[in-house]
Amino acid sequence: MQAEALNLLTRTMEAQLLRKSQPEGYPYLPPVPSSRYTDPGFAGLERDGMWMKTWLLAGHISELPTGGSYFLFEQLDQSVIISRGKDGAIRAFYNACRHRGSALLLQQSGKAARFVCPYHSWGYSLEGDLKSVPDQHDFQCLDKADSGLIPVRCDVSRGFIYINFDQQAGPLEDFLAPQLPQTEGYPIDKMVVKHRLLVEMECNWKIAYHNFCEIYHVSTCHPKTLSPYLDSQSFVIALLANGHMRFATRKKKGDSIFGHDLYKPDDIADIFREVTVALPSFPNVFYSLDPIGFNLQSFWPAGPNKSVMEVRMMGWDVDTEADRTHWESMKGLVGHILDEDLHLFGSMQRNLAQGIIPELVLGYQERALYWFEEEIDRRIGVDNIPETQRVAQVLSGQMQR
Repeated sequence: MQAEALNLLTRTMEAQLLRKSQPEGYPYLPPVPSSRYTDPGFAGLERDGMWMKTWLLAGHISELPTGGSYFLFEQLDQSVIISRGKDGAIRAFYNACRHRGSALLLQQSGKAARFVCPYHSWGYSLEGDLKSVPDQHDFQCLDKADSGLIPVRCDVSRGFIYINFDQQAGPLEDFLAPQLPQTEGYPIDKMVVKHRLLVEMECNWKIAYHNFCEIYHVSTCHPKTLSPYLDSQSFVIALLANGHMRFATRKKKGDSIFGHDLYKPDDIADIFREVTVALPSFPNVFYSLDPIGFNLQSFWPAGPNKSVMEVRMMGWDVDTEADRTHWESMKGLVGHILDEDLHLFGSMQRNLAQGIIPELVLGYQERALYWFEEEIDRRIGVDNIPETQRVAQVLSGQMQR
């Protein structure tokens, strides 16, 4: 299966390298209204119609190594406890005491035998059940069995932990189905988080996410850091259902862009050694599979004109001096590469917000950006979006089936 996929990618890349014009019959991409990146009203549509109804990457199972381990998901004005129970199951609960709403946990991560409210000491089990209430006799009608923590839907796929605020949403398995086959032959579930970074950005979250959904800028912005390792002209895109995508690019210098002397599992398929496979996952995740590891990036809104990039540096579950040295040095390298992009985002946001650039013009190499914008509208519901802010639904015929 992987050999067949690699052969198909090779043929597709050869055709891409020979391309001198846009493919005949490829649909015209109308300009994208800039107000989608500046208008608080559109941000509200995204929140209600997309963020609160879509499966969201919350973390990785390696961040919950033992029973009682927890971390907080704190994006979208939400605070959710993600924890591993004594039974090994991973669960999610709103970080809110059922008494008067205080946050139960104040530290970003840690380990707890149970969750105890710091306000009045109501205590909950790791399974979310209310177990103890000081002076319980003063709460005449309290039913502890009906007063446990409020759950948030939570599921795990290949080591990635997802949550969904919509109890009526379809299964995670169905949501990820179009993209999961693209990771076959790469043992993601054997990985661990080496480092975690939070990067505040002076731009709308979509402006930042766009940056990672095209390779058009790489030779200009990353001439010494990324461009020497990637054959940008070979870049190919597969548009997948549910707003997901798959990118592939030939490598120039060996099987890894990060180094050649570090541990790599023997069972990594050849496709990931010969090409860089990147997987933008709707709505806000990007990662690029390299034999050494990858950056798992999530992009979160912090207002119409501000956002946060969450970066988990993913490596293999080994503990050697060489491995520790590599990932410590990677923090600086990753920060440097990100800075090569981030220093431009503020000016982009300002020019859109001031109306200087009323619409974005996207070319064929940027069609993934348009596919992503189309999916946002499909999630919200096209008829729920003001006509002046919609994008035309033109790329469904280009989706890989």
